[in-house]
Amino acid sequence: MKLCRFELREAPGLVRSGIVHGAKVYETDGANPIAVHEADAIRPLPPVGQPGSVRYFRTSKELHLDLLDETSPIFAYLNPTSIIGPSKIIPFPTLSGAVDFEPCIGAVMAASGANIPVELADDMILGYTLAIAVALRDVERQERALCLGPGRSFDTAIALGPVLTTPDELEETIESEERGKRFALSAVARVNGVELRRGAVQDLPFTFAEAIAAASESCAVREGDLILLGPLVWPGDADEQRLSPDDQVQCAVERLGTLSLKLAL
Repeated sequence: MKLCRFELREAPGLVRSGIVHGAKVYETDGANPIAVHEADAIRPLPPVGQPGSVRYFRTSKELHLDLLDETSPIFAYLNPTSIIGPSKIIPFPTLSGAVDFEPCIGAVMAASGANIPVELADDMILGYTLAIAVALRDVERQERALCLGPGRSFDTAIALGPVLTTPDELEETIESEERGKRFALSAVARVNGVELRRGAVQDLPFTFAEAIAAASESCAVREGDLILLGPLVWPGDADEQRLSPDDQVQCAVERLGTLSLKLAL
């Protein structure tokens, strides 16, 4: 199933939940059907409520080269209050001259636990979604120089959505299960409709099961927590992507949908 949260354009402010099928949204109360809505009648919200925590298992050449043992995933905490829904317009962060973005795949926890074995972690996932984290590269460099962060460098916005895809929908894409389920899913990032770069979920160094197991060693993970793996796509080896006001960013992953956000002054 593809689960969603939304509000009706004609009745904003009331959060509703439902199931997306085709071009329609089937509103439910969690157990019973309530109504059917056309896609253009709703305003999408993040597919889950504000999580208690956001753990970002971030992979990059800078972070991992000669510094980390890739059998031991590490993570950074991001700000849960910076989460926004799909297709939102956010203010351009004028404090930075190097605005970038990182597309990720996310998993929402369905249960809580500590010291979770890798073999059991996949069964604790409620569903999968996409995320786009806005990154301020010059601020990030300042934080690293002080051995801090991420702080303001990833505090602008984390777009989440468009839906929460339940694990059964991805079963036939499983490439291996040696250290948790590894899904063979292609990813693409676009800016203003122009393809920037392609990637693949199966190329990430860690599975969600490994990430959840590692996170739960130091502190219990809780139902509703968000785990991010990424970036799915890097701008390239030469120069980081620079975004400008009015740019629209998109990340698309097969079976999970397309997530976008726009920057505006």
